[in-house]
Amino acid sequence: MTAQAYVPLPMDRCTSELRREAARFADAARDLPLTEPVPTCPGWTLGDLVRHLRQGHEWATTILATRSTEFVLPGGDPAGGADDDTSWTERVAGLGARETAEDSRLLDPGLRARFVTEGADRLVEAIGGIGPEVPVWAPHGKQNKEFWPRWAMYETTVHRADADLLAGRPFELAMDVALDCVDFCVAAFGVPEARPFHSPLFAEVPRGGETLSFRSAGGAPGRVSSWLVTCAPDGVRVTRNAPDGTPADATVVASPSDLLLVVKGRLRPESPRVTVSGDRELLDFWLSHAIS
Repeated sequence: MTAQAYVPLPMDRCTSELRREAARFADAARDLPLTEPVPTCPGWTLGDLVRHLRQGHEWATTILATRSTEFVLPGGDPAGGADDDTSWTERVAGLGARETAEDSRLLDPGLRARFVTEGADRLVEAIGGIGPEVPVWAPHGKQNKEFWPRWAMYETTVHRADADLLAGRPFELAMDVALDCVDFCVAAFGVPEARPFHSPLFAEVPRGGETLSFRSAGGAPGRVSSWLVTCAPDGVRVTRNAPDGTPADATVVASPSDLLLVVKGRLRPESPRVTVSGDRELLDFWLSHAIS
C-alpha cells in the first residue's frame, strides 16, 4: 500500500491529544442549543454529535476493557457480538437515538462538558490498562491496542472541527497532529480490511487507474506530507510521500489542518484556502463517494 514504512505519533502523544481535543470539543459545544443542526454532519443536531462522540469513546473502551478479540457494534454485546442484526452503517447513523433521560445530562453546560471529557478520560485509562502484547480486536492493522489511541485522537479531532465550525471558531491543529490525522484517513482507503468502515458508496469509486494527490502545504520532521491515491482495477492503492513531480489526475494542496478538513468533507475544494489542479470532476466524485 505504501512506499515507505510509516511511524505514527507515539501512543502517549495520541492520548494527550485525545484529552485535549475532547476538552476543545466540550468548550465549543458548551453553550450551543442541543437542537442546533450540524452543517458538516447532515441530518444531525449538536445533541446527536455529542452523544456520538461519547458513544465512540465508550465503544473503544469496551473493546479494550473486555479484551475483546471480536468485532463489537457500538451498544452491542461486549462478549462478542451485536445485540441485533443492525449493520455498522445503520448503527452509526442511529447513534443520536438515545433515551430522553440521558438528554438531561446534556442540558446543563457543565454536565455536558463533563459528559464529553469523562468519555475520553475513561478511554485513556482503558488504553493504559492493557499491555501492548495483549490480543484485542481492531478494524485493521495489528490486533492489539496500537490502533485505538490513534483512532480516538483522529475521531475526536474531526468532531472537534464539526463543533468549532458550528460555533464559528477557527480550527487549527499542531502540524504533526494534523498530518497524522490526514494519514490515518487517507491511508485507510488502501486497506481492504477497512472497507466496511468507509462510505457505502466507496465501491463506486473509479477503477481505471485514475490518480489523486493530496499534499500538505507544510510539513513536520518525520511526518508524511503527501499521499498519492491510485484507483487501480485490482483495488485502491495509497502511496505515502510519492516523489515530487509524480503526475496525478487531480491534486489538492492545503495547510495540514485544512487538508484534514478536505479529506473528511468538512471543507470544500473551492475554498480559497485550498488549491486544486487537474480533473475537478474526478476529485468531486471521489470526495462524494469515499468519505463517510
